[in-house]
Formats: sequence, C-alpha cells, structure tokens
Amino acid sequence: MPPPEGYEKAISRERAEKDRMFRYDSLSPLAESLRSRFEGLEYYPVEPLFRFVGRVEPLKNPRRVVIPGTRGERRVAERWALFAFETGGTVRRLMIYRMYEPGQSEPHPFLAFSDATTGRETYPAGRYVDPEIATDGVAVVDFNRAYNPWCAYGKQYDCPFPPAENRLDIPIRAGERGRAHGAGDAH
Repeated sequence: MPPPEGYEKAISRERAEKDRMFRYDSLSPLAESLRSRFEGLEYYPVEPLFRFVGRVEPLKNPRRVVIPGTRGERRVAERWALFAFETGGTVRRLMIYRMYEPGQSEPHPFLAFSDATTGRETYPAGRYVDPEIATDGVAVVDFNRAYNPWCAYGKQYDCPFPPAENRLDIPIRAGERGRAHGAGDAH
C-alpha cells in the first residue's frame, strides 16, 4: 500500500517539531545547558519502502515477560502479537509487546528493535517505532518514524532494551540515526 499523499512532507514536519521540542521545551530530554547548542537530530532520508502495512497476528497464549532497561530497571510487558513484513525478498517478523507502565491503567503497544546499523550508524541500545494498529488488525510499521529512546540523550532515563527476538540482521536505514548523541552529547 503506497503512503498517503503528502507523506514525506508530514514526516519532515514531525522531525522539525521534534527538533523544536528538544531545543526549547521544558520536557526535552536534553540537559538545559546543552539546548542552546543543539542543532537538530540526525535522520536518514525518508524512504517510503521502509513503511510496511500488514496484519498483526495476536499470539494465542500471550505471556508476560520482564524487559531489562539501560540503567537496570525491569519493565513488565506482554508478548502480544507478531508483525510480518517483507524486505529484500525475505519475510521478517517482529514481536509487538504491550508495555505496562507505572501509573497507567492500560498497556500500550511497544516495538523496540535493533538491526545491522545498531551501534554503527544508530544508537547502540536500539531504536523504537510506534506501530499504528487499527481495530481490524491492520497495522502500519513505519521505520521512517523510528526513533532513539530518551536514554540516548540523558543519563537519567532508563529505556527498555530491544528483546533478542527483535534483532534484525539487515540494516534499517530509516528514521533517526546518530550513535553518539548519547547521554548528554548534543550535536
């Protein structure tokens, strides 16, 4: 399914808004002392071929697991559904979890992944992408919207690592990049 009209412009606007938030918003993950030097995040060029539409396959027996974080915190999540997509002639599968966050009554979809760019071109702890899941089970996983967890920008954040089953052996050159913004390093 092709992306909607205006897709690339919409992503450009999202990226510009995120840069503004990182520089000016009090909720920015950057230390206040770094914000004035912040020049924007690094991104791969928008590539519509990294936007995948498919069905989620809910697991018959979902089970809760513990996902460790970058600072040792342990988060409870449920292995919930598989999302299959094809790239390079090969079908790949990623597990979508439902993350249980403290203070929230309902879990939210959580898709963390690592790929062949992890630690080389992208953040060493992996990246996240928010799947858009319709009530009929059709989902969009758009790697052009993949992003680094906030622990990439501040040591105070504890971010869940991508589970081993979500390690891709191919490069996903889409979304946010930059391996060395890490914990206090603005570009």
